[in-house]
Formats: sequence, C-alpha cells, structure tokens
Amino acid sequence: MRYIAKIHVLDVMDKVVVSGYVYDADPITDPDHEVLEFTYEAQGTGISEPLPWLLNSLYRALVQTQTSPSGSK
Repeated sequence: MRYIAKIHVLDVMDKVVVSGYVYDADPITDPDHEVLEFTYEAQGTGISEPLPWLLNSLYRALVQTQTSPSGSK
C-alpha cells in the first residue's frame, strides 16, 4: 500500500472548509486506484497565525469525521 493524498484548507467567510482526496497508488493492493474524496466544513475560529490556523482546521476536520458521518461525501 502507498497512499497519496491532496488536501485543501480554505477560509471562506466565517467557515473553514477542508477538502481533498486520497487513494492507494499501489498496483498490487488497489489496481484501479479508487479515489476517496472528502469535504468537511466548520465554523471559523479567528486564528490569525498561519500554522496554528492550519493545525486547528485539520484537527477540527478530524474530530468531525469521528462525530458526524454526514460530513463526508
């Protein structure tokens, strides 16, 4: 297995949107390279420093995956 992912984190008005995709690029474990796409949205927090904003946004998206199955597509 060899996973490849691309994640976009966007600050849109008063929301933060985390979206992207991930797939297994290994031709043995997943010869069709099926892509899993996702989108999560959370209320913005007003964090003004780039790295804390990014880490907070990714963490909140992770928490949402554990608590709200309707957050993914």
